[in-house]
Formats: sequence, structure tokens, C-alpha cells
Amino acid sequence: MTTPRKPRDEEIDVVGLTHVGRVRKENQDQFLIASITKRTELLSTSLSATERLPIGDERLAFIAMVADGVGGGVGGAEASATALESALQYVHSSTNCYYHADGADESFIEDLQRAAIACHEAIRAKRAEAGDTRTMATTLTLFMGVWPAYYLLQVGDSRYYLYRGGELTQVTRDQTMAEDLVDRGVFT
Repeated sequence: MTTPRKPRDEEIDVVGLTHVGRVRKENQDQFLIASITKRTELLSTSLSATERLPIGDERLAFIAMVADGVGGGVGGAEASATALESALQYVHSSTNCYYHADGADESFIEDLQRAAIACHEAIRAKRAEAGDTRTMATTLTLFMGVWPAYYLLQVGDSRYYLYRGGELTQVTRDQTMAEDLVDRGVFT
């Protein structure tokens, strides 16, 4: 079986949207969509335009994240923004993994788990720096496509859905105490 070609950026439909919801007065959600590329920038050449090789940006990975500030607490918006900033910074600093990405490679998966831990530590540091007792908590759902595989990292209850062929399918499950009680049959 042959793997289909890697889709071009313009062939990928992706949308980011946040909404305050029905309960809260303030939207504390953040999202981020990015294409991580390998770039060749031609600085100088003696080649004519017709002799030049086609160069430019090659997509190495595609990333989409959402973070939902928890519970309407004062620090929820700051926590969700910090989580996205920290995750993107961590992913960007470890770009070598895109050249060697393999779904069977445990070190790649461990790198994504370390990204979640780095987000947690960044939020705790920001809270300590502020010197207050605000509730700074967030969920994080991170999708990373490294052709031909994709990876999901999820903490909390910001769900990941796949929309394909006119059908919306929930891919992840909530990581909450309530969901654990449903799984155990305590709640329906």
C-alpha cells in the first residue's frame, strides 16, 4: 500500500474559534494554529531565474492547540495563554524531532509529554511571580501532524473532534473526575 502524498498547506482546512459559552461572562479560551516549516532563503546566486531550483518553505509539521481557562477563575485567561505560548516554545525548540518523527518512536511521544509538563511549570511560575493565590488553571489539547502521522496531547476536558465526510466524531475523552466516575458506572 502506498502512502498518499503529503497535502499542501492550502489543501488543509483548519479553523480556530473560541466562545464565552452560556455560563461565563469572560472568554478565557485561547487557540493557536501554526505550520512549522523548513525554510531555504536564497541570498545570492549567479543562476538565472529559469535555472534556479524551486526552493522556499517545506512544511515539516502542522500544529493546532486549544487551551480553556478553568472555571472562570481570575487567572484562567492568563493560564490558557501561558500554556499555548509555552507549548509552542517547547515544540519550536525541539524542531530536530520533525526530521526523525516516527509514530513508533517513544522519544517523540515523551517529548510531547514533556511539553505538557513544561506548560504546567510555566503556569506555576507565572502564578508564583505574581505573588497571589489566583486560580491559574487550564486545559490543553494539542494536535500535531507530522506526515503521515498525527499526534494528540490532551490534558483536561477540551475535546478533540474530527470532521470528515460531513460527520463530526469525538476522538478524545475528558480527563476529569466526573468522566472517571462515568467510566466506573457511578454516574450515567
